[in-house]
Amino acid sequence: MNALVEGTLSVMRYLKMLAGSPATIEHPVWIERVATVASEQTGIFYPLVKRGTYVEQGMKLGYVTDYVGKVIFEPRASASGVVLYVCAVPSMTKGATIANIGVVVK
Repeated sequence: MNALVEGTLSVMRYLKMLAGSPATIEHPVWIERVATVASEQTGIFYPLVKRGTYVEQGMKLGYVTDYVGKVIFEPRASASGVVLYVCAVPSMTKGATIANIGVVVK
């Protein structure tokens, strides 16, 4: 939350709405596009990655089980990049978003 506040204040300084100099980011990460990974099954989702994790295309992101614990789907990264979002609740329905991966500009 602090990053959002500080970022907003920095933009306001850049636009001369506030006094002072804007803060700069030394090594920004530029996202080219967002790749979405959707569930092919309904069940219970168990994530293996966290937000901010860098993943390679094909890397396992977690698994979905049926309601008695049998693995029925293993979602994999559709592109290499940084995990921007990963489903935080265990309930999963077919077609629901499991993760969003930000493809980093090279």
